[in-house]
Amino acid sequence: MTSLTGLTDDELIHSLKALAGNERHVLVLVLNHLSEFEKRKIAEGRSYSSLFDYCVKELRYAQGEAFRRIRAARAADKFRILYPLIQRGTLNLTAVALLEPHLKWVNYRALIRASMGKSVREVEALVAGLSPVPAAPAERIRFLAVAAPAPPAEVADLFSPFTGAVTAGSPAALPSEPPSIPRHDEASAKSTAPRPILAVALRRVEFTFTSDEALLRDVERVKELSRHKWPGGRYEDVFTGAVKALLDKIDPDRRMRRKERARKLAAGARGRNIAQAVKDVVWRRDEGRCVYRVPDGRACGARAGLEYDHVQPWALGGPSSAENIRLLCRTHNDLEARRVFGGAVIDAAAARRRGALRSGVKI
Repeated sequence: MTSLTGLTDDELIHSLKALAGNERHVLVLVLNHLSEFEKRKIAEGRSYSSLFDYCVKELRYAQGEAFRRIRAARAADKFRILYPLIQRGTLNLTAVALLEPHLKWVNYRALIRASMGKSVREVEALVAGLSPVPAAPAERIRFLAVAAPAPPAEVADLFSPFTGAVTAGSPAALPSEPPSIPRHDEASAKSTAPRPILAVALRRVEFTFTSDEALLRDVERVKELSRHKWPGGRYEDVFTGAVKALLDKIDPDRRMRRKERARKLAAGARGRNIAQAVKDVVWRRDEGRCVYRVPDGRACGARAGLEYDHVQPWALGGPSSAENIRLLCRTHNDLEARRVFGGAVIDAAAARRRGALRSGVKI
């Protein structure tokens, strides 16, 4: 593998863009070959059950990769305008694969035009309107049992006389014959013997319901705004946070507890804390976007994972005023901190935070 450490940033950017363009060019050639392969039935003639089977077993594509390429190859063979659009990056491979079942001679121009430059989610929404589904099922709540992990070996070994051997990844098992206990000590043994360690199934709950697209847009917006809190962006985290926020607002008991917490926080607040009024001013001023700019003047503009950053760091005397606070995404906030304090200091601070979280200590 060639080392890239000798390249400047501009050279690396130019090289990566060129490689991406070459990759799309090669993709078009692959699609063209797959189309001809399918016409000639070469895969079947080589004892493969289908072109898909050949792509997975011979070309070593993952199943999803093979599926998307075959679909896109079929679409591009019929509507050859797709080849240059894919090569230029105007349409991506997944979007073409999604469109393929719906492209007809009477609608292909309109569908392709409507999909150009769109994200996969937007193309999914477009094609969903082409195949309406029956009325949605009723709302449903279903309990699921998820197997819990087996206890660690070092823990299980402590109780092996009472539980029997425990193998990793399998439920703990009681011995076929319990250990012999003299009759006159039976009562005391029952009171002192550890309880058997059993892998107990965890209960999870599956929620099923449908909604309009407005809820989807709101949920996606919440994911953007809370990316710093929930980097994984899981829907479970989003809905849990939303329900808790609603309860904090309408549940009298929670309101009282929240006010008490706020009172204690205000009593012990430090100057680093940013007042909500300041946050509101900064949010409106920065239009809810990361304001980091590169030397050529281009702004990041990210709307997800935003954090409030001190322009002049608080540790260096910067105030928590609106003039000294800005919105940065997590990536550029970290980049600025490393520029000011150095990477070693930031890495050490992150390690301390992780250790505190694992130990339950608040820092």
